[in-house]
Amino acid sequence: MSSKPAISLASISILVFCACSLWAGKNLIQSGILCSFCALLSLIAILDHTNHKVPNKFTLFPIPIVFILSYLAPGIFELPVTGTWWVTPLAGSLVTGIIFATCYYIPKTQLGGGDVKLALLIGCISGFPVCFASLFLGLLIFILRQAVTQYSRKIASMSPLAPSLSVGTMISILIAQQI
Repeated sequence: MSSKPAISLASISILVFCACSLWAGKNLIQSGILCSFCALLSLIAILDHTNHKVPNKFTLFPIPIVFILSYLAPGIFELPVTGTWWVTPLAGSLVTGIIFATCYYIPKTQLGGGDVKLALLIGCISGFPVCFASLFLGLLIFILRQAVTQYSRKIASMSPLAPSLSVGTMISILIAQQI
């Protein structure tokens, strides 16, 4: 089961994300869609933190929904490379998917298949080129979290990657909205 502080933190982050999207000039529908993406990423982060698994129904099933919503709400992506609605999410998911799939096949990495599918979803949600910032921030948060955990416990342990990637994605989208 998930903890109440995790659910409270996720709820606060969703509200902040929605408020920032409205403040950045997104209309109510676009802000609602972005908040639903934030809620999905928060749910995935909580599930990975508690169960150490990222279910396929929360990573693969939403990808076509993100494409449909990007068609229905033009202008949802920050810094799009073209005016064509499907290029930004497709390029983002291909880039992040290729990067994580390559890392998945490197020996001695503890990257799971759920993390690769989450990277596809993150690339689709953030779009190209914001997907680079999402991965960079997520991995930076993960590395800092691991360093603090290793230093404080003096015992080698591995934290789940999904919470860090989710937070990195939310931060990168918020920053891209302010540009």
